[in-house]
Amino acid sequence: MAAAAAPMRVPGMLDANLRVRGRVPYAMDLNVVGMLHAKLLRSPYAHARIVSVDASRARALSGVRAVLTGADLAERDDIYPYYGPIFRDQAALAMDKVRFAGDPVAAVAADDADIAQAALELIDVEYEELPAVFDVDAALAAGAPIVHDEPPRLGQTFADIIVRAEADTNICNHFKLRKGDVERAFAEADHVFENEFTSPPVQHVPMETHNCVAWIDAGIINVTTATQMPFAVRASLAEIFRVSQAKVRITTPTLGGGYGAKTYTKVEPIAALLAQAAGRPVRIHLTREEEFVTITKHGVKIRMKTGVTNDARIVARQSTCWFNTGAYADIGPRLIKNGGYATGGPHDIPNVWVDSYAVYTNLPPAGAFRGYGVSQAAWAYETQMDMIAAQLGWDPLEFRMKNLLEDGQAVMTGEDMFDAHFKELLGSAAERIGWDSAEQPQRTGSKVRAKGLACIIKGTVTPSTSTAAAKLNEDGSLQILSSAVEMGQGAETALSVLAAEGLDLRLDQVSISRPDTDVTPYDQGTSSSRNTYSMGTAVRMAVGDIRTQLLELAAAELEASPDDLELVAGRVQPRGVPDKSIAYGDLVRGSRSGNLLANGVYASKGGLDPETGQGIGSVHWHQAAAAVEVEVDLDTGKIDLLKYHAGVYAGRIVNPVQAELQTEGNIAFGLGQALFEEMIFDGGQLQNGNLGDYMIASMEDMPKEISLGILEHIEANDIHGIGETSLPPAMPAIGNAVYRATGVRITDLPITPEKVLRGLRARAAQESAE
Repeated sequence: MAAAAAPMRVPGMLDANLRVRGRVPYAMDLNVVGMLHAKLLRSPYAHARIVSVDASRARALSGVRAVLTGADLAERDDIYPYYGPIFRDQAALAMDKVRFAGDPVAAVAADDADIAQAALELIDVEYEELPAVFDVDAALAAGAPIVHDEPPRLGQTFADIIVRAEADTNICNHFKLRKGDVERAFAEADHVFENEFTSPPVQHVPMETHNCVAWIDAGIINVTTATQMPFAVRASLAEIFRVSQAKVRITTPTLGGGYGAKTYTKVEPIAALLAQAAGRPVRIHLTREEEFVTITKHGVKIRMKTGVTNDARIVARQSTCWFNTGAYADIGPRLIKNGGYATGGPHDIPNVWVDSYAVYTNLPPAGAFRGYGVSQAAWAYETQMDMIAAQLGWDPLEFRMKNLLEDGQAVMTGEDMFDAHFKELLGSAAERIGWDSAEQPQRTGSKVRAKGLACIIKGTVTPSTSTAAAKLNEDGSLQILSSAVEMGQGAETALSVLAAEGLDLRLDQVSISRPDTDVTPYDQGTSSSRNTYSMGTAVRMAVGDIRTQLLELAAAELEASPDDLELVAGRVQPRGVPDKSIAYGDLVRGSRSGNLLANGVYASKGGLDPETGQGIGSVHWHQAAAAVEVEVDLDTGKIDLLKYHAGVYAGRIVNPVQAELQTEGNIAFGLGQALFEEMIFDGGQLQNGNLGDYMIASMEDMPKEISLGILEHIEANDIHGIGETSLPPAMPAIGNAVYRATGVRITDLPITPEKVLRGLRARAAQESAE
């Protein structure tokens, strides 16, 4: 049978014109007749028992159409007011107690947002403040206040989830990995290093904050929402309202950014509950300040012990990771798996031991964030790699090269590495910045320059499932029904390319649907850098089926074997004989079916043993390296990035322009988290929950010179996601360069000027004492 068309290349994004003209529709643009506006009353306390809530004055306010409290939900037996992707530990509104400053306590739906806000001020809540814990050390201390007194409520969840909660503690979940004999390896190692590394909670800061519109029509719960996971939200709402999933419809337009913040259920339950109570559509749209306390990146403490031999071989690594998952679990119980096994790094280490914990505290919930726990792990192991090299007098590049995984060597989860390009990526990165381990820092006045490196490995969620449907119409146009979410990453463009090349169509002959759980088939979610690979594979399978149908129909018309036919520019023809071709549309009409239909289901296989963490951790392993040159002002501690090279393995590049933009976006994310991003809490109260006080990277912060090495192997025809991959090496590469420039080793992010100056003073004092 004829082979598929050659790979198609497309510049930019198909909706670029709409984007630059501000015409892309978002969930927040939706207006429904009779729509009300919702506001949430949030707890001022990090941990407190709710003694009473009196909403009578709010209910009496003109223009208020519905008020709900936790007590209203608790007394109903027709709903199950809890949600969460693994543990159902979060209520739509707090019931017995609040667990973080910002926990929603009551909700109002009113004719406009101003009335709803005024109503909040009329709600009287009496609290009994309770002792609270804010960091993992306090949460795990003997006698610590318990954030969740009751055992976790479990529900249907994902196939790869390993649940090991510990009763009567703040340990939400525990992931274990056991490979080889770590104790024996440490005993035989020539050198053993043990260090501790920390990363703070940070905010995703999508341009569009969480928002949705919910309404109930003829018993159907309808929600248009800015989510990365329409089907997860549908399942959650069906469980809450005790109805079948067929009674819940989720539609998702383009998102104004997600970065993991919009995975799983967030504001949809309270919007739907208010819509039910008011009998009218309800919009909820969070403010930027509310966004900061809705979901965050996990803060973490990692204790890492690594054994090496005199010939620079890593023989053992033991990591203990404590991820601060905040007041509610969200996806923390799974994230600790990815972040935990990631501490093994891209290294050929025969003996690895990992204990990774999700720990409840009285901070805002932490969940998925671009990099998914790997950034925190990479900060630890790639910083320690340089620390080991410095102490033993080794070249950091050569030390890494000697230990990087190659094909056939076992990764930390036990399966053999394949399609490895770590050495190629790191070597190219080092070359691009002119790496020379013998080069001394270059000083001019108070400013000093130096270079740093890092190389990482990242898994993607495994197992996972994506399904797609294809419909070829009587005019030869192709529709793809997909629940992949477009959020600026170019999903619709990439899927259009893959579909078009399968039938040799022009891009303008292909359309991609927006997610609608009543119409589009199931997808696990747009996350984990899996969309172009997983959904793309499902699309190619569906289009491949359409291709087969066309060839069979044309074979009957042309009295030829399907193997002797080819698809060219929307027509089927005998190979090399275009004057006998038949248009796709004519074949569809001749079939008298109205259209040709096909489905594609891609389900990756894998999973880890719950006791050993061995198995198949990832359907394939994402790979990246970074090299950077920094300039540090020794008088102020200010750090500037002069050169930055990002190397990432893409397999096949579907959209070169978007691949570059994704990688540049990762650089911006990485330098922000390396140098200044940090959510600062005092007694559980967020001190910088706005974009006036919380800093993210701007164009002025970007490196003066950026180069990209997006490695492509078209012949493999295997697409590796790159939406997150080049982010994790940024922080350790910058930290390693700062150390080489100043001699100051910082192990707790971010690397602020204050920390640099403190380190310089401490080093000067030590040298003076000696």
